[in-house]
Amino acid sequence: MSDALPLRSEPKTGLLVAPDALDTPGHRRFIRYGAKFADWLIHAFFDWRISGTEHVPKTGPLLVTINHLSVMDVPTLGTVLIKLGWQPGVNMFTISKQELFEKPILPFLMGQLGMFPVYRNQVDLNAMRTILAIFKRGALLGIAPEGARSPTGHLQLFQPGVAKIAIQKKIPILPVGLVGMEKVLPIGAKLPRRVPIEIRFGRVYELSEYYGKELTPEALEQAAWEMRARVAELLPEWMRELPPEGAETRFGSVLSASHARP
Repeated sequence: MSDALPLRSEPKTGLLVAPDALDTPGHRRFIRYGAKFADWLIHAFFDWRISGTEHVPKTGPLLVTINHLSVMDVPTLGTVLIKLGWQPGVNMFTISKQELFEKPILPFLMGQLGMFPVYRNQVDLNAMRTILAIFKRGALLGIAPEGARSPTGHLQLFQPGVAKIAIQKKIPILPVGLVGMEKVLPIGAKLPRRVPIEIRFGRVYELSEYYGKELTPEALEQAAWEMRARVAELLPEWMRELPPEGAETRFGSVLSASHARP
């Protein structure tokens, strides 16, 4: 068992199950066999490729940033990270929208996998406390800084709030580019499609040039653009562009949008 600082379940944080309660042989077996089954299922159904796994650290704290294309993003990426030694609910956690936790059965499974809710479009102090506690524990947190799935596959704007946390807590960041996921289970689709998919891990970096400086809105905007650029360089050229005019972009930064387009 890790001697890192423990997290507690609500009301202290938004975690549904305390990590110490999951740090057991039984949970490790559950995760290991579940990941093996998911890995077999994904390989059987998809032509998928993984690159850059040598860049994935073995320990945290670590912030993993991805482009968000499908509900399949988390299961596929999570399967890879489990194979690389991370344990969901113990030293690996994921933010998910609050609406998923209002469905039957899902909350139990999500709690076992270290997923916790966030209320979007508002300041969620409970989610913020949970994030800070996860990093204090020295764990991994997966997040999609776009805030919602891209309706077009193009990389959307990144939220400056994510950059602020990484800067204030001096957290290393692992960028991940997902390719092909937008075709697997796009918004509105009910069944997955058999298409090639890729998971591309980039090099870990820090927003160290902002450490110790005043975090003005302009500085945070610039940091958010840098975070976006690190993910963008892992994607095909067409995906690096912002969604076209008229596309529904959600939870983006108005200031970033004004800078991005004349």
